[in-house]
Amino acid sequence: MVWSLLLLASIFLAIKFRAFRFALLATIGLIVATIALYIAHDKTETESSKHLVLADQLAFTDLRLGPDNYGSSYRLTGRLKNKSPYSVFEVRARIRILDCDSQSHCDVVGEEETSIGPLIPPAQVRDIDESVYFGSETRIRGQLQWNYEITEIRARS
Repeated sequence: MVWSLLLLASIFLAIKFRAFRFALLATIGLIVATIALYIAHDKTETESSKHLVLADQLAFTDLRLGPDNYGSSYRLTGRLKNKSPYSVFEVRARIRILDCDSQSHCDVVGEEETSIGPLIPPAQVRDIDESVYFGSETRIRGQLQWNYEITEIRARS
């Protein structure tokens, strides 16, 4: 209600007074420029955070993937050590579930890219306990195997 009254008053003043029109356009332009600068700055910060830590500066130990109690999801557990001088706040990984037969022929039956790990300060270790959902129920007929690939690491000073 208040916004509609302000809009009507602005339209009336813009029509009636030329100076108000210029002030209104300048204010709108300033707001748009501020938003554009913020978006550009945020995009630059996001991109630079992806290049501070390399995958070989993280050490995964005792990493395990097994069925969750709910049947359609899996539990990823283990430990992650940050060997970089930066605080890591996001690690994204592509996790694949493989169904392997007795001749070591494996088929990918599930693939998901997910965020793993909590905030890890430099030279510290954190436990991982994440649920990974692979869509519909994944049936393993042979032996369950899995692998992962780090796709993105984000960090800050």
